[in-house]
Amino acid sequence: MRTTALTVGVIYALLAAVAVVAIDLRIVLIPAACASLALSLAGLVVFRRLSGAFAIPFPGREDHADLQGQIVLEGTDLTFQGYDQEPIVTVRVRHLLEFLGCTALAGVALYVMAFSSLVGGSDLGIGGFEAEIICGAGLSVLLVSLRWFLERWYLRRSHYTVATLLSLDPGFFRRGVTYQFFDNHGQRRGGHGPLWGRGRDNAVLVLYDPKNPDTNIAHGAFVFHRFELTLIPSRGRQRSSSMNP
Repeated sequence: MRTTALTVGVIYALLAAVAVVAIDLRIVLIPAACASLALSLAGLVVFRRLSGAFAIPFPGREDHADLQGQIVLEGTDLTFQGYDQEPIVTVRVRHLLEFLGCTALAGVALYVMAFSSLVGGSDLGIGGFEAEIICGAGLSVLLVSLRWFLERWYLRRSHYTVATLLSLDPGFFRRGVTYQFFDNHGQRRGGHGPLWGRGRDNAVLVLYDPKNPDTNIAHGAFVFHRFELTLIPSRGRQRSSSMNP
């Protein structure tokens, strides 16, 4: 996600520089508004659910020694017993109003720039400081829409599993964790991600690319989606660990 956001930021900065030289903010704001609206819509297309639940196939305790006993995830105590169990993952959208507000702002900005005779720059009496604020706001809206789309894309294509923590980096609000997990083929994998304000947590939910499990992300890195985990006895049938519609 960081690499994609950095690439988008660099392209936006180049367009902003051109817009400032040309004294026409539409050069950067119109493409940014169009991209923001497209990413917002694409996020709903690639993953159409706003909430849902699914089971992760999981072995009994004797087959998964690294999760023996009780684990804590999102402040919830979960005890893996000596029989097959199914972790049930519930995914819900959060910060929806903030996202819709940014999408509406992009739509209003596009309408004003596309259908109004107000050009920006000299016609509006916009100075350099005001131009910087406007460009900064445009970049923020674009990055919000990009984040929404990338999270929805991860939900669409990823497999899920529970990972144990190997180490914890201290932080005031957000801490970093190093974790390990096993992919669909039983191979040990690892990664690093954030853990927000959960002092008792000793595990994280991991979403990984089944074709390349080294490409993975912890659930704490998601801004617009919340994950909850509960345990039930296995119902005796295999279920996919992905959440594809």
